[in-house]
Amino acid sequence: MKITVKFEDTGIEEEHDFDSDPRAGELVTLVRDGKGADYIVITEADPDHTHDNGSTGRPTKATVRPA
Repeated sequence: MKITVKFEDTGIEEEHDFDSDPRAGELVTLVRDGKGADYIVITEADPDHTHDNGSTGRPTKATVRPA
């Protein structure tokens, strides 16, 4: 699934593929400019489901910081 990721250190937003919903505190590896780097999810993607299709909807955004 595609999720828009906001990088806390730069403010840049990019779409990335995820196998499952990113959760706060989770370590994820994202490829940027052809290089993989580890990031920690600091904000879950719409955890209260107010901006998607209800409690079974998919998240749309998450915020990360360098690990």
